[in-house]
Amino acid sequence: MYKNFSAWLKDLRHQKKKYKECVKRSKALPNDYREVYNLASRYMLNFSSSDSSVINLFPEMLDMFEMGAAEGRDVLEIVGNDVMAFCDGLLEGVSAQTWTGKMRTKMNESIHKKLGR
Repeated sequence: MYKNFSAWLKDLRHQKKKYKECVKRSKALPNDYREVYNLASRYMLNFSSSDSSVINLFPEMLDMFEMGAAEGRDVLEIVGNDVMAFCDGLLEGVSAQTWTGKMRTKMNESIHKKLGR
């Protein structure tokens, strides 16, 4: 993954900067959008094993929210009534790096190994 500590530290700083930029952008959203963004981003960080891959999703989510707010749409029109499903949909792209993705891979490998397939 990382060749050395320096590369890891550089990536960590970059991700921290990116996260702070997203937080700053989210503060400009209307209240409903900001609340959903905060809860959704917290959920996504809790269920990922790699914060960096999830943080890369936040600008995309902010783009959708900013566009929805500019069009005067309700935030639930953007995310749907099941916000968790919306988040899970975004996380599908990084599923191997989420806790559930790792557990899914581990379980499937274990079953295939035990069945000899």
